[in-house]
Amino acid sequence: MTPTTHPVEVAAKPLVTAGRVQLLVNCPRCGSLHRHLETGIRRGPCGSRYTVTTTQKDSHV
Repeated sequence: MTPTTHPVEVAAKPLVTAGRVQLLVNCPRCGSLHRHLETGIRRGPCGSRYTVTTTQKDSHV
């Protein structure tokens, strides 16, 4: 990835587990669901880089 390339934004859905809220995203590269703990630029297990975002409504779940 070149420094001028910006990762694709993907909207996350909250997943409430016993200990914390995780963020589920549909990967734009492989189509699988990936889990993350924070928003921002992330790398999925398939190697894809994307920006995880949430809506204000989802962040309070």
